[in-house]
Amino acid sequence: MGIRGISEKKGSAFSSAGIARLAAAVILALLISAFCCLPLSCRAANQTASPAALQRFEAFITGPFDTAIKVILFTAGEEEFNAYRLFIEEEFWRLHRLFDIYHDAPEGVNLKTVNDHAGTPVDCPGELMDLIEFGIGCGGEAGGRVNIAMGSVLSLWHDAREISSASPDRAYIPDQKSLEEAAGHTSIRDVVVDRARGTVTLKDRMMRLDVGAIAKGYAVEKIARQLARRGLQSGAIDAGGNVRVIGRNEGKNKPWRIGINNPLDNGRTPLVEIASVEDRAVVTSGNDQRFFIFEGRRYSHIIDPTTLQPAHFHDSVSIIAEDSGIADFLTTALMLMTEEEGRILLGRFPGCEALWVRGSSVTMTEGFRRFTGQAGD
Repeated sequence: MGIRGISEKKGSAFSSAGIARLAAAVILALLISAFCCLPLSCRAANQTASPAALQRFEAFITGPFDTAIKVILFTAGEEEFNAYRLFIEEEFWRLHRLFDIYHDAPEGVNLKTVNDHAGTPVDCPGELMDLIEFGIGCGGEAGGRVNIAMGSVLSLWHDAREISSASPDRAYIPDQKSLEEAAGHTSIRDVVVDRARGTVTLKDRMMRLDVGAIAKGYAVEKIARQLARRGLQSGAIDAGGNVRVIGRNEGKNKPWRIGINNPLDNGRTPLVEIASVEDRAVVTSGNDQRFFIFEGRRYSHIIDPTTLQPAHFHDSVSIIAEDSGIADFLTTALMLMTEEEGRILLGRFPGCEALWVRGSSVTMTEGFRRFTGQAGD
């Protein structure tokens, strides 16, 4: 069984009733959003321009989800591009604030509100409940390897990374006893989403949610689908290792070519592979993206819930999938298991393909190989 994610295509959903409701709620929310319009300079969704009439524009957005976001769009003109760009920026900031666990919401409720009020029900907007239920379902599919209720553990590593990166002379790693005590407050069963009441309750007062493994990909997918509904024919969003493309690259009349970065500084080529895709996400997680050095050793941000230490199975994992949220989840999940276990998990996600990098070894599924043009080599 595979995660449905933000998708209107037919496919399997989680077996539990809660996740079935999630799929319905997400689809309903997206159908409703289809009736919301961009500024008048954007074309209606049922209007298209000939590829020859489209021009290439790009922009950078900094701040949301603590990453640099590059946007490339092919539009009929600069006015239309600016309308799309403004929409993209506002949506990234809105979703960033909604999913934020470090700062209070400027108004209303966000994920920090839920954490701050652990032990009591919190009235939550539907979008936040959607993400939390999606995260619960992801954890179930991955056998608990990805757990959005691990915030108490991840916060200890986050603090160590922040201090160690800012002041190397003060670098440290969390002690195992503190990690084990925090791990006592990570049971996903203590996260209760009540759709009827519109509330989320963390039954354990010491529990904290952390959606870092899924939130950025989930947001990218949500935005990309809204852009496609509003008539965008060709574009790409690159949110720090999370790439989602719409259509094909109209500037070259070919699929988009997405480079898979080499996570190791070992003198080899900066790219380990190039994937050619249309209407898909290419997402990479690795130990080179957020880390710190302590006593000569690199400590990654991807924490194994079994050992409570940084994952050590691979240097990076890349996923090609139709849904960026699912791809984001899978990259983290596969970083936390052997390649053999990862291939078994992938079997439950038709259309999702993986590439693993470990040292000088690069392996991939046959489906991923087809996107690189190596099939049959």
